[in-house]
Amino acid sequence: MEHPSNGLSIIGCLRPAFYDEESYLRGLFHNEDGDGYASDWKDGERLNFNSQSAGANICSTLYKLEIMRMELFSVYGVQSSISLQHFQDAEPDVLVHSSSEIIERFNEKGMKSNAALKSLCRKKGLNVEGANIIGVDSLGMDVRVFSGAESQTLRFSFKSRVTSGRAAEKKIQQMLFPRIQRKKFKAHDEGLKNLDSF
Repeated sequence: MEHPSNGLSIIGCLRPAFYDEESYLRGLFHNEDGDGYASDWKDGERLNFNSQSAGANICSTLYKLEIMRMELFSVYGVQSSISLQHFQDAEPDVLVHSSSEIIERFNEKGMKSNAALKSLCRKKGLNVEGANIIGVDSLGMDVRVFSGAESQTLRFSFKSRVTSGRAAEKKIQQMLFPRIQRKKFKAHDEGLKNLDSF
């Protein structure tokens, strides 16, 4: 429940890969260095690969999924259909490889991060007992909040799209620790240091 994921439903048909797809598939699976795979074109239609490893001759056929329909089941409870053309034209989010590192860094702050997330939720009118960042992308962050036995996922959007992991971390830092609040924390920390000198 702390780290839910979106669900994707794909409906389609599996079919054997055909001869005209040879160059693409050969590039993926056939290596001139001799990795043990060789293509087999016995029937002239299907693309087969043979593996000769440890004296065994294993033949396998590659299949292609022809997608007919796609639906997204969001952690927010929304179900929506995805256009196949949009799916084919889509590119991964710029934070696809760095989002888990960003989440880890904020989770390392422990109680301080949790308190800041709860404060951010209070600004939105929600009183929560606990909160965790569960997702980050170039448009914002997803936060899983808990109140007793009830939990839900909230979306906090950035004011503008970010183009790097560093920019995303900076935006999250600004959301969680606003400038006025940071000054209060800094003054409070300096006051404690001065008390230690007595």
